[in-house]
Amino acid sequence: MMMNKIFSTKQFVWGVSLFLALFVNLPIIFLQLPRLEKSGIAQLDILIQVLVCLIYSVFFIQLVYRSMKNNLGKSRIILELIVLFIGFVVLLTSLNVLIIGLSMKMFPTVVMRGGVIGIIAYFFSRFLIEAERKNEILLENELLRNENLMVQLTSLKNQLNPHFLFNSLNTLSWLINEDKAKSQRYLQKLSQVLRYSLSMQEQSLVALNEELTLIESYIFLLQMRFGDNLIVNKNIDDVSAFKIPPLSLQLLVENAIKHNIISMTSPLKIIIEANLENETLTVRNSLNSKPNSEGTGIGLANLNERFRILADKGLEIDQTEKEFIVTLPLIN
Repeated sequence: MMMNKIFSTKQFVWGVSLFLALFVNLPIIFLQLPRLEKSGIAQLDILIQVLVCLIYSVFFIQLVYRSMKNNLGKSRIILELIVLFIGFVVLLTSLNVLIIGLSMKMFPTVVMRGGVIGIIAYFFSRFLIEAERKNEILLENELLRNENLMVQLTSLKNQLNPHFLFNSLNTLSWLINEDKAKSQRYLQKLSQVLRYSLSMQEQSLVALNEELTLIESYIFLLQMRFGDNLIVNKNIDDVSAFKIPPLSLQLLVENAIKHNIISMTSPLKIIIEANLENETLTVRNSLNSKPNSEGTGIGLANLNERFRILADKGLEIDQTEKEFIVTLPLIN
């Protein structure tokens, strides 16, 4: 990034200097145009005028730029600019007299051109400094914004993990009392889920395929407890190109389990389907709410905030008499 900045600054300085050199020498160029093809002196005259003015302009802009950038004293800047101006006048006048054969009467035009270049170059230098300062401020603000977003994201992820762990341990405790053989298998699957959860701590996004692998293990754990009373269907094509925040699907399935009655007379049905055209993933579950199970809504609110931070899109939440539907934006 620094190399690109330096390269762009040099391009700017040389571009402006070339413009100034051509601008102040336009009268001479037009006067010499009829003689260019026949006279080598005319060609040399234009070359010398433009080249010396170009070099003078480059040094002038760089001197002002460096002085303002390093906050050098005004007296020092003025002294250096005066020395540079005198050097330009002496050099160009000498070349005009000794090589081109012009008289000293051209001296005032040299002084005038040097003054015009100096004035315009000074303002271009100030413009360059101000532009760089604005870019630095914008870059700093962007860095602060990104740091703030990452802090928010970390905080939101940390709020989700204790919720997941608490519910998983409750399920394991229940299974240990009910069936020790099943609890061993459950523990193996749970360790896989926990390992995934811990390994994803430092990641903001994970491949959707990885998240689907996790949810398969998680559903296995749930179905060991609920059996045929929990029905999960997935309608998902190739989604290898997409990503989502880790544990997103697990949270939605967990919420469906937490807030709905699950029994033989009222099985819970969960459908996970992807719409690749709209780049969305929808999780819908049948609705048969438990009494007093409204909850705090923190889980969905946190998940919604994570998507807003990472994808600039929130969740779409809809509820009918029979279904609760959450649509997630897929991140390509």
